[in-house]
Amino acid sequence: MICAAIGIPAVALRAACAGRSCSNGGGDEARIPFCPLPDALKADLAAGFREGRSPDVFAVTRGATVRGGTDPADDLVPWPSLGAAETTGVPIVFSGTGVDASPKVPGGTGLDQIAPTISDIIGLRRRHPGVRAGVAVGGVASGEHPRLVLEIALKGVGTPDVLDSSWPFLDSLLHRGAGTLHGTTGSLPLDPAATLTTIGTGGLPSQHGITGSYVRNNDGDVVRAWGDGAPLSVIATLGDDLDEKTGQRSMVGLVATDEADRGLIGGNWYPDHDRDAVTVASAPGSAKAASDILAQGFGRDDVPDILGVVLAGPGADARIGQIVGLARRASRGSLLVVVAGTGINGVDPSAAEATGSNVVQQVEDLVEGDAAIVDTVVAGGLFLDQATLASEQLSGDAAVQALLRVTTPDGQRMMADAFQGFAVSFARYC
Repeated sequence: MICAAIGIPAVALRAACAGRSCSNGGGDEARIPFCPLPDALKADLAAGFREGRSPDVFAVTRGATVRGGTDPADDLVPWPSLGAAETTGVPIVFSGTGVDASPKVPGGTGLDQIAPTISDIIGLRRRHPGVRAGVAVGGVASGEHPRLVLEIALKGVGTPDVLDSSWPFLDSLLHRGAGTLHGTTGSLPLDPAATLTTIGTGGLPSQHGITGSYVRNNDGDVVRAWGDGAPLSVIATLGDDLDEKTGQRSMVGLVATDEADRGLIGGNWYPDHDRDAVTVASAPGSAKAASDILAQGFGRDDVPDILGVVLAGPGADARIGQIVGLARRASRGSLLVVVAGTGINGVDPSAAEATGSNVVQQVEDLVEGDAAIVDTVVAGGLFLDQATLASEQLSGDAAVQALLRVTTPDGQRMMADAFQGFAVSFARYC
């Protein structure tokens, strides 16, 4: 019985293939999806997957540069490739009040360790630590508690960005504080909606459930993350827990570039929550938006407050300096600054070989029937129209087979692997 149970996942993975889609071209041996991928890549993809929330079908490119999906805001987000596990590097910096600058923050520190470290610094004990993968970075908390926490997330920024260009203000924060330029997102794809919620909660997408800019809700509809009809994060953010712990006396605010940035602070996890100060601002207006929120009283008393700011586009380093200056004045110097990247975009639009829309067009052409089977596209994944699949008597494997036949502009096979979501659920059996 035990042997049979162990064999079930492999049988199920093979059963997901139909006809010749399981052939490896070298005989009759079946193709098992997902498992042959590099171990580090499998781990990052599994950390980015949440059953019931994630796309129905996934793809990993052989190396072709594919970007974006349905949402124009995701135009630069890369699809996972065979070497994608090497692209998850991000800067993570803690600086200011409450930070002991002497400990070394090791390379490989995850975005999910930011919220637990902030909790240590401000003296907040969060409930149910076991639901979050992240643990505090040891030795960073000095024992002094800041009145204001300023979390700055650099959207689309990874380790190569800060190594290959000048970031003088970020460097100054790093030299006066504790941090690393070689942290990790801990998950793939590098969708900012997912990684921002990782920063905000201290958990990975597999735990918080905001796996990308689009998610499937409890009614089965595909909706924008943090938008109307969107499911809540499965676990609370640090901002949610701080508000609850202080009886809503803490002030929590956000300057965002998009509504999907909301995961940095949360704000709706507890039933009797108050209304956080949230502003969506373009790059030139981010400092003014931060100033307006700070003027509401952030950092004025000993009850800790949190302001999250999401920055995107050129000139981010200078804007970090502006916003930190504003926050220092508002808190009279009692300020913890945390800066982290959400993961490198790494895609020059002019150099991309394909977009998510290009991939879907080929998929639809390759699947039999006239009705479109793809509902929504995110980086590396397709949400399928379940009603169309039922009416056309198709399964998700139809999309898998089509993805495996998608080609690059020069006629080469684009995908190294394609698989249905449940293959990721069986990752521990690979």
